[in-house]
Amino acid sequence: MRGNYRADRILALASELQPGDVDRLNKILEETGLGRPLRLPALRAPASTSRLTGLTVTGADPMAIRDAVQAHVMQDGDRGLPQLVPDVPYNAGTVGAGMFLADGKKSGHGIAAWLPAPANQMPARPPWPQTARHQVIALLDSGVQPHDWLPAGDDPPFVVNATEYGWAAPDLPGSDREADQPPPGSHWGHATFLAGLIRMTAPDAQILSMRVMNAAGQVSDDHLGDALTWLAAHQATIKADIVLMAFGRRREESEDRALDDVRDAITRVADNGVRIVASAGNDGSAEPVYPAAFAADPGLASAVVSVGALSSPTRWAPFSDYGPWVREARKGTGIVSLLPELSASAGQQQVTAERAFDPPTLTVSREGFAWWSGTSFAAAIYAGQLASQLPGGEGLPVATAAP
Repeated sequence: MRGNYRADRILALASELQPGDVDRLNKILEETGLGRPLRLPALRAPASTSRLTGLTVTGADPMAIRDAVQAHVMQDGDRGLPQLVPDVPYNAGTVGAGMFLADGKKSGHGIAAWLPAPANQMPARPPWPQTARHQVIALLDSGVQPHDWLPAGDDPPFVVNATEYGWAAPDLPGSDREADQPPPGSHWGHATFLAGLIRMTAPDAQILSMRVMNAAGQVSDDHLGDALTWLAAHQATIKADIVLMAFGRRREESEDRALDDVRDAITRVADNGVRIVASAGNDGSAEPVYPAAFAADPGLASAVVSVGALSSPTRWAPFSDYGPWVREARKGTGIVSLLPELSASAGQQQVTAERAFDPPTLTVSREGFAWWSGTSFAAAIYAGQLASQLPGGEGLPVATAAP
């Protein structure tokens, strides 16, 4: 199994985790020399609806914890213990600035994967609203930030945060940042960039923003499962037409319980007639990436659309994943859209020899634009085009105080 799993926690099925299990697990791990590394996470209110529970890990490798527990079950036949799986993050994996090589890999440096674009490169903002009927796109991403190009203060609103309907957003790093500084990472503005693309391709659509992605572009299995489960449970009142997920990961093992639970959550959403749009990934590989590869799953093929990236109308982008599981493709290179931050030192520090390779200084801005490349943006364009073909409905309900 690859090493791209979180070192500070491990996942367990909530239905299998019983009172006292953490103490039992710690006793087993202590006997194998791993100490007592597990503890229950701090409770959130309202409680998570995910089928996965994240146990906090300190002082041990989650993979070693998993293997030790499995060995104990095999040796002693203790079937009452919950199965533990490492927390493998989904990643937006968008392509950074630099030169593309023949195998689709990137060369170049810097924390920002985008390049600032002048305002005159951005099309004029469409009027809002154009119709009384609105398609709803649930955007599971880094959270749409305010931007002057987006409609604001309108009724109905273009963007509604799902927390206004009572969804418990995950506690992600960056909430304690300075007001004028984005949290460290390249993807804090990722959802806002996608929102701009949706606005251009589906000017009558509304966005239900669900922040599940951290500033580094990573999404945890349980946070994703929680968001999807909440969507499925609230479809009667908060009807999404499309769910857009511009991130993915590979199946780590033949039995990947966390990914199987995400599939179940996607199925519950799809059973309500919701279309799922997911980006194929940017590894230049044919190896399936999920959730996009669920498009090849016989049970989800009619609901999930996987989207790769084109560099021209007839040419596949060199970084885009490909293969029979990728069902659609849209332009994904040199895309211009919104960015809620600016590189204040762009250009200036690059001509100063001693600072030429310093990370750019970023500040929050409601008027930034950027060029970016990746299958994330091809998927957003496809989702907007798909939404524009749907009849739409009453849109998102008026938000009341969260319970």
